[in-house]
Amino acid sequence: MGFVYQQVLHRLLGCFSRPERIALQLLIQRLLVAAGGVERIGNYRVMVVHEGGKECAYTLAFLRAAQLSIAGRSPETFKLRIAILRQPRMTANVMERIQTQCNELFIYEDMRVELLIVDEQSTTRLHKQTVFESLPSVMNRTQVLMSGHLTQGDARATFFYSDLLARAKLYRQACRWGARVDALIDRRPPSHLGQYVTWIQQVAEQHGHAPPGDDHESFENAVKLCSKLDDDYKEFLKLPPAYRGEFSAISGGSNDIDVINIFDCLCHEADVLSSQVLMFVEGPWNIKMLDIEEPQAAVVLVAAHLQGLRGTYQYGVEYSVGADAYLRRASLENQCNERFKGQLIKRLGASFNTPKRIRKLHGVATQYLGELHGVNNEQLGCFICSPFVNKADDLESFLQNCYPEKLQYIHEFRRVLMDPDSSSQVDIAWLESVSGLPLASLQALYHMEKTDVRTSNTLIATLCAHDPSKKPWHPVLAG
Repeated sequence: MGFVYQQVLHRLLGCFSRPERIALQLLIQRLLVAAGGVERIGNYRVMVVHEGGKECAYTLAFLRAAQLSIAGRSPETFKLRIAILRQPRMTANVMERIQTQCNELFIYEDMRVELLIVDEQSTTRLHKQTVFESLPSVMNRTQVLMSGHLTQGDARATFFYSDLLARAKLYRQACRWGARVDALIDRRPPSHLGQYVTWIQQVAEQHGHAPPGDDHESFENAVKLCSKLDDDYKEFLKLPPAYRGEFSAISGGSNDIDVINIFDCLCHEADVLSSQVLMFVEGPWNIKMLDIEEPQAAVVLVAAHLQGLRGTYQYGVEYSVGADAYLRRASLENQCNERFKGQLIKRLGASFNTPKRIRKLHGVATQYLGELHGVNNEQLGCFICSPFVNKADDLESFLQNCYPEKLQYIHEFRRVLMDPDSSSQVDIAWLESVSGLPLASLQALYHMEKTDVRTSNTLIATLCAHDPSKKPWHPVLAG
């Protein structure tokens, strides 16, 4: 091992607390056993997905410490593939943070590390000089808005389901690049992966993609099912699939990719936000300075933002009432959760606990969703009211409550929504502006139904019905 890597390891280990050092030894042992012993570790390749958050940074630091520690004791060490998935949340700012971490850990210079940027069309190696630009997608914007209309703005269904299903093809791309991947690193609790595999399996079976006898537990099969459901989801929303092609095996052989769970190796009882290891790779983070681009924070704050808008549009109360209620409930539910997510939610709840602070949340969430998906609050309010589905049943009340000056055009609006060949001169541009959707998508919504998990068998309803993390914040999705 070169002198520079000895120095990196020395500096990194200097940040580890005693419990973290013990956890690191457990991680090293687990990797050696998985590889089949120290004599085989040089031919062993593991892949970790970096989503840009602090948990990922913490995991990367542990894996890098393990890689360099093994290299210091034996002639060879394992190969580490870091896959960065190019999805909407991977903004230029998030990429800059990842690149800072890679610089601190001297990853770019090390040929034992493969740093990849992955989209559905290609996988390329990321170099220090690579300039990353966010690429807002029109299809992603349409997908978010249509999902919002069908679920009246349920946060998980609107922003998470399509993101989750689309990851499968990116995982496949990352695994198939270059030499074979032997194992995927999973940093979440063991029960988490099992719940999500069961969820996807139940949805796939209900939609004819998982015939009895399949190897339901394999990583290969999970990716295959998610890829098919992703195509189904886009078809359901009347969108073209982003990529079509024959599904070929990820591993390129008879052996499936292993999943190595390292949750217990990551010192999960520790306060990750205050860890010196995290400070080393990306510097201190002041929770009072709102960073909505932290993935776990975004999940909570976007949901709180939607609840604030729901209060305004549906119940006529101040934005702060709905947002505050959501944050209080989330904090209460995570009161005993000492993992990173629990720590973060409790800090967010304490940081946005006054009307003035919640107004700040409103501004930041508005800007974030605008940059990420190209949507504004008027369009979010529109899908919360969901006026176009069910043959525009709620269009009249929507116009009456929000745009009374447009109520006189309701019959023309219905006519143009119902008939693609209508020659009506009604203000179609206004419909497209207030919804954020093209007329063709609004006409598709007209013939769709609101999602009700009790009666509907659509893909989005099935995903909602079996979602292990579903929180029924409003009656439409209450099972």
